[in-house]
Amino acid sequence: MSGEIEILGPDARPLAPHVRSAARLQVAKNRALASTAYQGAAYDHPNLAKWRPGTWSGQAALSWSRTDIVDRLNDVARNDGWGAAGTSRLVDNIIGSGWTLAAKPNHKSLNMTFQQAEEVSGQIESLWWDYTNDVDKWCDAERTKTMAGILGLAARHRFGAEGEAFAIVAWQDDAPLFKTGVHVIDPARCSNPMGRMDEEFLRDGVAINGYGAPLGYHFRKSHPGEFFAGNMGLWNWEYVERSTEWGRPIVVHAFDQKRAGMTRGVSDWAPVIRSIKQSTDYEDYESQAAMLNAVMAAFIETPFDPEEFLDAMGTDVTPGGVQQLYGEMAAAQKSYYGAAPIDIPGVRVNMLQPGEKVSQMKPEHPNANFEAFVNAALRKVASAVGLTYEQLTMDWSNVNYSSARAALLEIWRGFAVKKGGFASQFMSPIYRAWLEEQFDSGRIDLPAGAVPFAENPAAWCHAEWIGPGRGWIDPLKEAQAAGERMKNRLTTLQKEAAEQGGDWRDDMEQLAVEVREYEARGLQHPSMIDPATRPAPVADRDSDGLAPGEQDARSASRRHPAGIPSISRKVPA
Repeated sequence: MSGEIEILGPDARPLAPHVRSAARLQVAKNRALASTAYQGAAYDHPNLAKWRPGTWSGQAALSWSRTDIVDRLNDVARNDGWGAAGTSRLVDNIIGSGWTLAAKPNHKSLNMTFQQAEEVSGQIESLWWDYTNDVDKWCDAERTKTMAGILGLAARHRFGAEGEAFAIVAWQDDAPLFKTGVHVIDPARCSNPMGRMDEEFLRDGVAINGYGAPLGYHFRKSHPGEFFAGNMGLWNWEYVERSTEWGRPIVVHAFDQKRAGMTRGVSDWAPVIRSIKQSTDYEDYESQAAMLNAVMAAFIETPFDPEEFLDAMGTDVTPGGVQQLYGEMAAAQKSYYGAAPIDIPGVRVNMLQPGEKVSQMKPEHPNANFEAFVNAALRKVASAVGLTYEQLTMDWSNVNYSSARAALLEIWRGFAVKKGGFASQFMSPIYRAWLEEQFDSGRIDLPAGAVPFAENPAAWCHAEWIGPGRGWIDPLKEAQAAGERMKNRLTTLQKEAAEQGGDWRDDMEQLAVEVREYEARGLQHPSMIDPATRPAPVADRDSDGLAPGEQDARSASRRHPAGIPSISRKVPA
C-alpha cells in the first residue's frame, strides 16, 4: 500500500486540515520539551520523566495537605524521641525561661528627651514585670501560666508540628489589676465554617481583604479531635475580628510566610517528615532483628515417617489416616512432655511434627551501616529545623573548640531571626494591647508635652526582647574580647548584657548595691580594682617559708635511696 495515511476523527471522517495542523504543532512542542535548555525541566531523563508536581500556590498546596502533615508531625512529637527533642531544643534556645522587656519608645517622635524616655521606660518595664510574673497568673486567661509559659506554649506550636501560633488577647473584667489576658489557641481550631471550600476572601479559616491582609478568623469552639458526650462545639464556629476599630489587637497569629499569598503557616519539619519516618522504622526493624537474634530456641525433631508406619501396619495410606495419626501423635507428645517437661533456663523448647526440620537465617545485627544511616538522617533533620546535629542528639563527643565556635555563631544567627520574627508577630501585639491599657488607666506618668499613646502607638511600642543568652564556649577569651570591644567603643553594655540574656540596668543596680555593701565593710569590690595594679600571685609556701619548687628540692635531698621521703621524728622523752 502506498500514499498518505489518513487519520479519522470520532465521526469516522478524515480530520479537518486545521486540526491536523494543530496536532503537528503539539507534537513538535512535545519533542522540543523532551530536550530543554534547563535539564531540570526535561522529561527524557529517567529520574525526571514522571516528576510532574503541578503548579500550586503556596496557600493552595498547604490547604490540601495541612491536616495530614500536622497530624503526622504531632504523632512524631508524641512518639519519636528525636522529634520531641528537636522542638524542645528550639524552644529552649529561642524562649528559654522567658523574655525580659527593654522598652524603647521613640523619644524623637514622642516629643521627649532621651533621658525622659528612659524614665518612662523604667515605669513601663516595672509594670510589665509585675504583669508577666504575677503569682496569680492573671496574664494567662487560663490562669495556669506566667508570660514565660505562654511564650513557651506558643513557641511549641510555632516551631513544632503546626508551624504557627494563635492567641486571643482577652479583656478580663474580674482581674484585680491588669485586665489584659492571653489565651493560646490550638491552630487546628481555625478552619472554614462547616468545612466548606476556600473562597476568594476566605482561606483556611482566615477572612482576608483584596490584599490578602487578615480581617478576622473563624475558630471552632472545640478542637476537632475532642470527642466527649454533648460536645456541641465541634460543629460551632465563632468569627473573631483581628482587632478592634481603634486598633487594639484581638487575634495574634505568628507564622513564617514561605511564599507570597499564604495565610497559614507550615512547619519547618514538613520537608523531613519522610526521613524521620524512615529512620524510625529502620530503628524498629533493627531492634526487632536484634531481639530475634538474642532468642535461643531448641527444637525436638522426630525422625519418623507416618506414611511408612501406616504402610507397615497394612493400613491404607490416605489423607484421613495420616491426619488421624498426626493428631494422635501430637496428643501423645503433649501428654508425655507435660508429665516430664524439658526445662532449660532461658530457652524455649518447641516440638516439631515428624519429618519437619527448622532452617534458621543468621543475619548480623545491628547492621554495620545502621549508625551511619541514622546519623545522616538526623543531620538532615537538624539542618532543616535550624539546629546542629550535636544540639539535636546531645552528642558532643566529636566537637572541638573551633567547630563548636563556628556552629554556635552560625546557629545563633538563625535563632536570632526566629526570635525576631516571633517577637514581632506574637509578643509585640500582646505588648501593644497591654501598654494601651496602662496608658488608659493612668498608671504611667508622662512628662509635659509628650505625645499621648493614642496619637502614636507605634512610637510607644518600640521594644527589645531579651531572651536566653548565647552562652560562652571559652568564658575567659570571650570575656576579654567583650572588654576590648567596650574599651574601643565598638559595642555597648546593653548589647553585651543582652547577648548573655541580661538587662544592663538590672546589672548596674545590683552592682551598685554590691559596691555599697563592700565599702560599708571596708572592702574593695573586685570590679573596682585596676587589673594593672593587682599584685602578681604569690606561690604558696610551707611553714618553713619554702615555695613549692623549693619544697621539692628539699624533699629530694632528704629522700631514702628507695625513694621514701625523710620524716622528722620526735625523740621519745
